[in-house]
Amino acid sequence: MKKTAWILSAILFWAVRSTAQTAIEFIPTAGYTFASHDPFDYNYYGRIGDGLNLGGSLKFNVTRSVGIELLYSHLGTHSGVFEYGYPHTEAYAYPDTYDHINVDYIMIGPVESFNIPNSTVRPFVGALLGAAILSPDYVGSTTKFAVGVELGTNIYVTPRVGIQLKAQMLSPVDAEDGGFYVGPGGGATFGTYSSYYQFSLNAGVIIGLGPILHEPVNRGYNRRPGPRHYRYYY
Repeated sequence: MKKTAWILSAILFWAVRSTAQTAIEFIPTAGYTFASHDPFDYNYYGRIGDGLNLGGSLKFNVTRSVGIELLYSHLGTHSGVFEYGYPHTEAYAYPDTYDHINVDYIMIGPVESFNIPNSTVRPFVGALLGAAILSPDYVGSTTKFAVGVELGTNIYVTPRVGIQLKAQMLSPVDAEDGGFYVGPGGGATFGTYSSYYQFSLNAGVIIGLGPILHEPVNRGYNRRPGPRHYRYYY
C-alpha cells in the first residue's frame, strides 16, 4: 500500500512539473450541442434540434501561448418550423418542413493559451472563421460563411497526452437576404445576417505530435556582483 502511494505521488509530481507541450496537437472531440432557433413572423420559428456532435481539430502551436487551429464538427439532428407553445415533434411541425439535417463546420482561427506556473492546466480562448455546410435530407445542401468562438482548458498528463474541456459557439452567417430551406417542400427561410447560434459543450483527448515546446529559458549573462569597496578612516 505504501509503495503504491509513493508511486502515485511520484507520477503526480512528475505530471505537475511537465509544463511542456508539442508543436502539433491532434484532438478528437465529442460533445453535446444545444438546440437553437430563429424567430419568424406570425408566431412561428425555425428550429435546429440538439444532439451529439463529433469532430476534432489540428492545432499548430507557433509558441506555447499562440497557435492556429483547424477544426471540424459534425451534427446530425432534425430541423423544422414550429408554432410557439407546441412540442418540437413532427406531428406539430409546420407542413412539409420537418426533416433530418446534417450540419458540418470547417473552421480555422487563432488560439491563445495562458500559463499557470508549475501547473499542467492551460486555459485558452479562440476565434474561428470558416464554412457551415447545411444538408437537409430532401433539399440540396447549402454552404454558408460561419463564425465561432471557444473557451476552455487543456489538462496535460504528459507533454504529449492530455484532456481538453471547452465551451464552443458556432454560427452560420447570411451575408444578405438569404437563408436555407428546411423540409421536403422547403419554404421556410432563416433570418438575415446570423441565422442561429449553436452552443455546445465538448471534451477531447490531446495527442501531441512533432517536437516538444518547452518554457522559454533566460540564457542571458547575469554579471555576478563584485565585492563592495569600503573606505577606511583613521
